[in-house]
Amino acid sequence: MDNAICVPARMFTQLQQALPPHEGEMEMKYDCDVIVVGGGPVGLFLAAELGMRGVSVQLFDNKSGTCTHPAANANSARTMEHYRRLGIAAEVRSQGLPGDHVTDVAYYTRLSRHQLARLSQPCSSDAVSRAKDYEFLWPTAELPHRCSQLYVEPVLLKAAKRYASTQVHYDSSVQSLEQDEDGVTATVVSTLDGRQTQCRAKYLIGCDGPRSTVRSLMGLHYTGSGGEKREFMGGRMAATYFSAPELNAAVQGGRAWQYWTLNHEQRSLIVSVDGRGGFIINIQLQGDAEPSDHDVGQRIATAIGTNVNIPFTLISSTTWTAGFALVAEKMRQGRIFLAGDSAHLFTPTGGMGYNTGIEDAANLAWKLEALVKGFGGGILADSYEAERKPVAARNTDFARQFADSIGYVRLPKALEDETAEGEAARRSIGAHLNFHGHKEFVIPGVQLGTRYEDSPLVCAEAGSPPPDTANLYLPSGRPGHRAPHVWLKDGSSLYDRFGSGFTLLRLGGGAHQAGADLASLPQGCPVSEQTIASEEARDLYGADFVLLRPDQHIAWRGNRIDAEFGRALSKSLGLAKP
Repeated sequence: MDNAICVPARMFTQLQQALPPHEGEMEMKYDCDVIVVGGGPVGLFLAAELGMRGVSVQLFDNKSGTCTHPAANANSARTMEHYRRLGIAAEVRSQGLPGDHVTDVAYYTRLSRHQLARLSQPCSSDAVSRAKDYEFLWPTAELPHRCSQLYVEPVLLKAAKRYASTQVHYDSSVQSLEQDEDGVTATVVSTLDGRQTQCRAKYLIGCDGPRSTVRSLMGLHYTGSGGEKREFMGGRMAATYFSAPELNAAVQGGRAWQYWTLNHEQRSLIVSVDGRGGFIINIQLQGDAEPSDHDVGQRIATAIGTNVNIPFTLISSTTWTAGFALVAEKMRQGRIFLAGDSAHLFTPTGGMGYNTGIEDAANLAWKLEALVKGFGGGILADSYEAERKPVAARNTDFARQFADSIGYVRLPKALEDETAEGEAARRSIGAHLNFHGHKEFVIPGVQLGTRYEDSPLVCAEAGSPPPDTANLYLPSGRPGHRAPHVWLKDGSSLYDRFGSGFTLLRLGGGAHQAGADLASLPQGCPVSEQTIASEEARDLYGADFVLLRPDQHIAWRGNRIDAEFGRALSKSLGLAKP
């Protein structure tokens, strides 16, 4: 015993605490905090958002890179607000159509023949320099932006890769999942050489589209309506990307962003992709046969008009099916979540699918941060489906209404006749198309009106909320609603004063009251305070103090900082029973 070292009990306890745990008590090993399956815009945005929040991410996508075929051509005002928060809105606005290119929606019999209706909309440069001119209809610093996913995805990829904690793996297919109480293990196979690896994380998010492997492995299915048959936007569709630099010069009425053609031979939708001659045409197919290049070429010529000869080059084609309004039966199962098209499937009228997916990711990212870092409770995980599934059902219904409005239009027999009867027919259908254009494309209520009043995280208030309509957005300071936007006296946006975590706004009389005691917050919970000297903001929010969530929705409002505020923050973090 002469060589024995005596250690005081207190010191022994300290040494024990400093030593690694015994075998069987080792901390759970993870390769990352979150696995994202799918590298489309929703998956890339989620990876970038999590990276910004200090959450480590491994993203797997079975493609070889970002998309090469145009899709998702409309970025909503709400999506652009999220891109502004991520610091990429200006870069996204620099992509796609040139700044001076109009973003009108025009309706024709054929592009070289009769224009039936036209909805004028601001070009992208005006959407920035003249945003305040549109404030009544679009009370936001970020108007909608018309730009294809073809150009948005590389911006999102760059945003994700700027965080060392985020890794993006292309040519990587997730084949199986194993979930337990502590995490999720994904088996990943390289599509290049078949090499198999495993990745373990605390959570996994399926952003892998309508044919989602993740949803299938979860044993979940879509619910809702499918197979709707319409004259247009109801059935199998072909989408062809083509180049026709001379097309704009042949169009009656001048350039537009979208050109819809309606005649008795066919109906089509042509979208300008880059403003320099790149277009994508969507046509409805008959039967199950795949269209040949010759067939597609004939369809393009029919849309333009056979009386003109516009040369064009086919670039790529794909087929898809319109007529769906579907939502997954569940959006979460344990530690696995669904977002984007894996969770809901739209007919793309109104540009709802991609933009609903971006909101899914924005809603989920801050909750994952709180769960991963330990300052949020388990109710946060439950709240994702509670908040987003009703929104998915709402938005699929709006998209279905828009598709019905254009897809069931009956064309007058004399539509293309060069007679008085033909002119009357064109005026008649033009009146409906003018109405429809506003109904589908002037939708601030859809884009900004999402609310979570029934959420387990929100301090609900008595009374009735503003109506939830497509074409009118009414700002509201009620908990659960998107934070109303205000331009401040210095010309800046109120949104630029919000933090990346929770934000406590001090408005009106709140500017002179004692500040909140933030020292007692859960460790790691990000909360910032902002004093806003704006009577307009105080009137809109209807309170001296407003607590905003990281996704810019209102969690609570009141006229004092007291125990009620503490309970509201605790509830917002999922730490209190709903």
